[in-house]
Amino acid sequence: MRYLSKIVFINSADKSLKYGEVDLDGNVHFIGTQGVGKSTLLRAILFFYNADTQKLGIPREKKNYNEYYFPYQNSYIIYEVQTEAGKYCVVSFKALGRVAFRFFNAEYNKDFFIDKEGKAFETWDKIRETLGKIDSTRIVSSYEEFRNILYGNNKGLQNEFRKYALIESRQYQNIPRTIANVFLNAKLDAEFVKGTIIKSLNEDDVKIDLTTYSQTHLRDFETDLNDIRKWTDGKIEKQAEKVASTYAALRYLDQKKKDLAFQLGFALDNVKEKQPKVQLLLNAEESKRDRENGKLKDHDTVFEKKKGEVQRQIGVVLEKLKEIKNKRDAYQTLNIEIIINRVSKKALLDLEKKNLIEEKDILTSKFLEIQQRYEAQLRQLENQLQAFLNNKGSMKNQKERDLNLFEKDLNKQYDLIYEGIHKQQKETLETANTNVKEKESLITNNRIKLSEVRVKRFYEIEIDNVKVEIEIIKSNILKEDRNSKQAKDEISTLQRQWEFDEKNLKAVTERKIEKLIEDQEKYNKEINAREIKIENSKDSLYGWLNEHVPDWDKTIGKVVDEDNVLFLKGLNPKIVADTNISFYGISLDTSEIKKRVKTVADLQKEQEGYKNRILAIKKNISKTNSDLNDELEKLKRKFQPKIREQKELIQQSQYNIEKSQSKLEELSVRLSEWGNKAKNEQKLEIEKIEFTLSKLSEEKTLAEEQVQKIEQTISKTIEIKKKEKETKIKEESRKLSEFFKEMDEQIREQEKVLSLKVEKIKINQKDELDTKGANIERIAQIELRLSEIDSELGYIDNNRDTVIEYYKDKRELFDKEGEFKSKKSLLDKQLETEAARYLQQKNKFVQQIALHKAEISALNDTKNAFEADLLAFDNFTKSEIYPDVEHFINSYTRDHKTDLTCVTLTNDLQTTDNTLTKRYVELQEAINKFAGNFQEKNLFTFKVKFTDRSEYFEFADMLKEFVDENKIAEYKQRVEERFTHIIRQIGKETNSLIEKEGEISKIISEINNDFISRNFVGAIKSMELKTIESKNKIFTLLVEIKNFNTEYSFDLGKPNLFSSNRQSNNNEKAISLLIQLVKEMNASKEKEITLSDSFELLFKIVENDNDTGWVEKLTNVGSEGTDVLVKAMINIMLLNVFKEKASKKQKDEFRLHCMMDEIGKLHPNNVKGILKFANDRNILLINSSPTSLNATDYRYTYLLSKDSRNITNIKRLVRKIVKLEQ
Repeated sequence: MRYLSKIVFINSADKSLKYGEVDLDGNVHFIGTQGVGKSTLLRAILFFYNADTQKLGIPREKKNYNEYYFPYQNSYIIYEVQTEAGKYCVVSFKALGRVAFRFFNAEYNKDFFIDKEGKAFETWDKIRETLGKIDSTRIVSSYEEFRNILYGNNKGLQNEFRKYALIESRQYQNIPRTIANVFLNAKLDAEFVKGTIIKSLNEDDVKIDLTTYSQTHLRDFETDLNDIRKWTDGKIEKQAEKVASTYAALRYLDQKKKDLAFQLGFALDNVKEKQPKVQLLLNAEESKRDRENGKLKDHDTVFEKKKGEVQRQIGVVLEKLKEIKNKRDAYQTLNIEIIINRVSKKALLDLEKKNLIEEKDILTSKFLEIQQRYEAQLRQLENQLQAFLNNKGSMKNQKERDLNLFEKDLNKQYDLIYEGIHKQQKETLETANTNVKEKESLITNNRIKLSEVRVKRFYEIEIDNVKVEIEIIKSNILKEDRNSKQAKDEISTLQRQWEFDEKNLKAVTERKIEKLIEDQEKYNKEINAREIKIENSKDSLYGWLNEHVPDWDKTIGKVVDEDNVLFLKGLNPKIVADTNISFYGISLDTSEIKKRVKTVADLQKEQEGYKNRILAIKKNISKTNSDLNDELEKLKRKFQPKIREQKELIQQSQYNIEKSQSKLEELSVRLSEWGNKAKNEQKLEIEKIEFTLSKLSEEKTLAEEQVQKIEQTISKTIEIKKKEKETKIKEESRKLSEFFKEMDEQIREQEKVLSLKVEKIKINQKDELDTKGANIERIAQIELRLSEIDSELGYIDNNRDTVIEYYKDKRELFDKEGEFKSKKSLLDKQLETEAARYLQQKNKFVQQIALHKAEISALNDTKNAFEADLLAFDNFTKSEIYPDVEHFINSYTRDHKTDLTCVTLTNDLQTTDNTLTKRYVELQEAINKFAGNFQEKNLFTFKVKFTDRSEYFEFADMLKEFVDENKIAEYKQRVEERFTHIIRQIGKETNSLIEKEGEISKIISEINNDFISRNFVGAIKSMELKTIESKNKIFTLLVEIKNFNTEYSFDLGKPNLFSSNRQSNNNEKAISLLIQLVKEMNASKEKEITLSDSFELLFKIVENDNDTGWVEKLTNVGSEGTDVLVKAMINIMLLNVFKEKASKKQKDEFRLHCMMDEIGKLHPNNVKGILKFANDRNILLINSSPTSLNATDYRYTYLLSKDSRNITNIKRLVRKIVKLEQ
């Protein structure tokens, strides 16, 4: 007997439980007030069974299991388990923040964990020291691994753990779930009960994988049937013909599009070839133009420089003239003539002053004689006259010198002016003469050009090219006709080869699949043989040897027959007393026998290996069929493109012939057009040259007139300047004559004055001699006159600089005013001449630049045309058309030569593409109309949604091939075979589920009888379960299909699936069932049908006078206590079902525990009843309540309490001495 016999707490329960031992080898009752730790103990026991911290009923707001039960490094909970061979312990502790486990093969001993001072060991190393030689395991940190060890799910477990199993089961999950349901008082429904019953039948779950049908067998089944019927109804043949005819027209346009693309490639490369040359010519012309522009710019610069210099000189002259006017106005304001006249008398006044002073000195001299004085006065007057005469003579001489100097300067000035006029007009004259010569040269050149044009053959190359093209096209027509015949012969050859290769592939595949099926049947036999051995392993010699004979596999196992002895039942093996006799009285040394005994695990491994091989074979068969389809598809991809290629060659040749004939007509028209164009262009060229000659003759006459005009201008200008010079000389001579007259008049006046003075002096001399006294009156007159002279001399001193400045300005400005005006006139004329010469030369540059510009314009037009072509092509590359024709553009030949521009060709391509688009739209409409008969996932894998041209084209090609090769017959056969397989497969799998109905009914009957025979709970008068037919729609349909298969299995597979007579009614029914099945699978989203879906389970509970009736769920049966009681009873019965099934598989029985918290909700009689109910099924109950009312019903009663330090104490109050069955 195996069971949990004890639980020990060390430093647990949130530090409140220092140490506590609780025996669990019988019914246990925990009593104590609320909060003392009753539920804490129950949860720790429950954790042993379910190892799930989330399924213990711990509220979220409280500490989790790890923190609460293991607060210290040396916190432990030890579970002691009793087995038929002794006891072992499970140690739970906290590692890395969560619970972990270790097993050791010995009963619990306090000294293993607590030292002599009463302190728990903090490390496993110390515990291991105390264990000594006792076996212990590695740490088990996975909860799932712990459960597998405890419940004996040994797959993948190490051998050291297998001895610690409480039971042996691969599907144990319902045991911990049921135990937890009792503790948590969870709701109880039929699905859980059904699951427990089903798992008790067989650990291998029986189920139907719906995904296999929904995703494989029945995927698009209804659609496939409808697709076949559409073809058999014959309603879409005309639609297919419409697709074919529209596609043919579209192919013709597509070929035209290719040709235009080829021509575009030729034109594009022609542009790319010529564009650099044109660019070079353009660059050369632009360089010439730029040089002429540079010359013009230099000419402009030189002219502007000359113009600026002349204008600067004019500015200087104008500034001088302005200065002359301003100064003349200023001198007139000062009355400069008066000032000059007064200043000019300074010498006379100085002389007169000197004389007066001398006279005064004489008159006032007391020491001179009168006679001497008057003689002195007379001598003084003579000296004055002589000084005056000298002064005036000097002035006249100066004026004469000034006149001579003026004439000399004037002659030099006008000589320069004459020279300037000649120099200035010389360049203009030379320019005019050069212009005349240039016109004569141009007239000669144009006359030569006119003669050349009259004999020139215009467009000779173009005309010859057209003639060559005509000959080439005629040759191409003959070539295309030969190609068409060759392609037809090649198609016949390819079709014969395709048929031969396809037959060979199918034959090879059939042989390969037959061999795989033979291997599959062989492996199935091996699996069945090993299954029998495994089933017999417990009750056979193999099981007995494992239990009673250590290392038997190294002795008797090496000589015993495996098939006929080792796994045979009923041999009744036993150990005899004489241990020396090893094998029927014969002692054998088996160490030399090289044989290894196969264990159950080895058999299971071999069985799994064979299953894997079968699975691999199935995959291989599937792959072989898939490979066949792939190979057939490869053949299709191999031959179909070649055949299509030859067909396309035929169509291409036919198209090329038609196109060439059209091209011949076009070239004839073009030849005529070139001839007319040559005549017209020659005529226009002659007219243009004759017009140029007429214009040049007129320009020559104008140039000659310009030469005469310049020469006359030079003579006239010089003559004017000569007259101007003579006028200036006469004017200066006149001024000199007037000056001399004025001087002579002043001399005569002075002589007259002095003569009067002499007379007067002589009279005065006489009078004085008479009187002999001083002449006071005369002295007074002298002083007065001296005062006047000093005043006048002061004025002269003040204005002397003004007069000097005036004479300087007169000399530098006033006297040269005419020169400045003449110079301005000459400069104005020079500027005019320079401007005329500049314009004349500029016109030459402009004309030359215009010629270059005309050539540049023509080259630019060509270049722009090329650029327009390139731009058109560039834009074309961005269009949707370009990717379709790019290959053809890049692969043209000289045969695609054309005179059309890229712009024209791209436009033609656009136009053709637009037409193609219209046809394409028509094709789309035809294909969409055709494809609209089918869903997106159809049997024929016809596309129903198309995204681009190629998809429509491929579809049209495929559709034509589909009809031509009558592929509908092939699809009919496939669907009929698939239909038969599905019906039979569903029938087989559904039958496997239904076969279990008897076993389930038997178990439910046993549960009902068990309750009747062993019900010790008086409050529950009746508890009954029953099954009814499944409400699962999918399962119902599966049953109907299974029945159909049973009834009509011999008719399945006959080729009548798509017939329309009465014989097809059965098939129609089966099809309807399959379609309903598909709809139900899609609606329910279930992935599988299990045994649980094959029936419905109902409960019926009678509690006193309360009858629940037949229900699927148990919620409120009666009072709260009754509700708890009923759920606990059903869970206990379910636990017993699984426990008994497990007990049958192993020799020794085992006990389980169920925990019920707050059992005080039940009446004492019901408590006693539920204890009896559980114990009779080898299930022990551990209950808790505040007080103990029936202590004798339990083997142990423990009182839980807390002291003043909040430390929990566990005290055993009652221990009932009973004899346990071992």
